[in-house]
Amino acid sequence: MELQSAHPGVTVGLEGALACGLAHATSDIDIRLVGDEQLLPKPGSWLTSGVRIDLQVSTTQQINELRGLLRCFKVRTDDLAHFRRIRKDLPKLTGLRTAKRLQAGQWIPIADSSEATIYRAWAVADRAEMAASLTEDLIGLIEDGLHASADLVLDRLMLTLTSAECAAAGLPLLGEKWLPLIATRAWATERPAAPRHDTAWEWFRPVQQRLTRALLSCHPVTDSDDHGTPYLAHADGLGWLPQRYSDGWFLQRADDRVPLTDSALLAWAKHLESTAA
Repeated sequence: MELQSAHPGVTVGLEGALACGLAHATSDIDIRLVGDEQLLPKPGSWLTSGVRIDLQVSTTQQINELRGLLRCFKVRTDDLAHFRRIRKDLPKLTGLRTAKRLQAGQWIPIADSSEATIYRAWAVADRAEMAASLTEDLIGLIEDGLHASADLVLDRLMLTLTSAECAAAGLPLLGEKWLPLIATRAWATERPAAPRHDTAWEWFRPVQQRLTRALLSCHPVTDSDDHGTPYLAHADGLGWLPQRYSDGWFLQRADDRVPLTDSALLAWAKHLESTAA
């Protein structure tokens, strides 16, 4: 309220974990002022009673350009440079997704429901890309016998899958320290036991299942009851993970990418369920 009084014509917004109702005793307070460039103060940080206040500023034009990314989920496999730009701006999109402006003494969400839905699709897609990259590293480390390093990558993969599930549930991508508080799965059972000894890599089935479910929650596929659709045996097993772009579904392992129809995707998902049972 002091900032609002000191800078008339500027919108005061609270963003990040605190705006989502998450905080510990000395949590940072992330505040963003939005308005015309000539009305905005300089960004800065200070301490109040041992709590760090981080003040960021954005022009109205910058925020409008950022909101333009939340108009639609559109990224094709032949334009992944666009996806890289979106992923680079994802922390800014998360700030916008979590932001609440002070209005008449109340905190009002800035992003509307449709923007939150598009953010959800981008966030899950980002986690899917991260999971694919970590899986590629994990395979190489285990095959080379670098098990200590593989354990570290495996922990990172489990965190990425959990954050993908949180994003699929409509939650923003906050810092990993908040995952135990917001994750819906049993936190203590997230990590597979000694996958290095599982030469068949059966432990990888739940990884594939969890990511598939997260993506399907954002991009539902209607079951056509086409039970004759094969499950793509040549894209079965170690390393293959689903990806969803504007031009459809794919299975990806490293640089290999196999396009899927909706029916083929469902057949593959059902095959995962049967083999993991």
